[in-house]
Amino acid sequence: MTTIDSKSALDGFPSIQRLASSYPSLLSKEWDGALPVGIFMTLHALRVAYEVRKGVQMNGRSGLLQELFVMLTFSFGGAILTGLVLGRPQAWLENNLTVPVYSLAYVLMSRMPGDLLYWALRQASPVSDVFLASVDGLIRGFGVTAAGVDLVRKGMAGQPIADSLVAWVFVGTVMGSGGGIIDDFLQISRAVWNFRTPDMLRSGFSLDIKLSFAATVGYIVSTHAWSFAERAPGFPLSSLLDALLHAVPRITEQEAHLLSGLLCSAVLGTAAHAQAKAFAAAERSAQMAARAKKTDALLPDDASDSESDSEEDIEN
Repeated sequence: MTTIDSKSALDGFPSIQRLASSYPSLLSKEWDGALPVGIFMTLHALRVAYEVRKGVQMNGRSGLLQELFVMLTFSFGGAILTGLVLGRPQAWLENNLTVPVYSLAYVLMSRMPGDLLYWALRQASPVSDVFLASVDGLIRGFGVTAAGVDLVRKGMAGQPIADSLVAWVFVGTVMGSGGGIIDDFLQISRAVWNFRTPDMLRSGFSLDIKLSFAATVGYIVSTHAWSFAERAPGFPLSSLLDALLHAVPRITEQEAHLLSGLLCSAVLGTAAHAQAKAFAAAERSAQMAARAKKTDALLPDDASDSESDSEEDIEN
């Protein structure tokens, strides 16, 4: 394997390097006390539960088990698809707390008495939307790189797939957008599921796919992890392509993990603000339409009462 130069373009920024080195431990930090559950895991579960609840609120409620299935698919969709493609065990099944925590988060979001949790997040919107989306971005940026690209590059070292740039990019991209891809094919977020031609093939890729792809490629290029001369020496123009890749200033893998997380956090947080405003407008429109429909349903009775009164006045 090619030895990668240890120097980084961020060597002059020790604060960034310290933050980068503590980034993985920050994401895995657990709540104080006897609750062995990660803080970021809990926040990610709330983020997905909140978004799924908003979706079914607009598209029509379903039974708890169906909505819970949607919740778990969006939560672990990337891991599900990459596990199936690579023939590896499902990571979300290897931890005894993962499924219970995410399931509990959705039960509380959708069935709490008084709808308290969902109501509180709606009252705090768009701040709650932006905060949860930003946290999701920090997790996603690390997942795309460390659990996506590095899963193939390092976790499957010695196998032919470890030397496939296509596999690196594919797994990294799917790891960050798998739930949306599954939904695009099967429409699981709707009350009635349908297998259909996905929107991404007709009208373009979603923000999640684009962002995951950008973070994946950025990680590969910025860390100089790929070398055509080493992994694909027979590739056309390999020396020229290597020269172009290595012209990009190199940073360490830890620094790239952090920058990827910050990129995803900034993009998702910004998008969440716009989406929160659009959802609030759609929610108000739906409430006005419901009130208008209820009023229209009462009109015939009112009209018949008026006609009866008119007839009584004429008889009198």
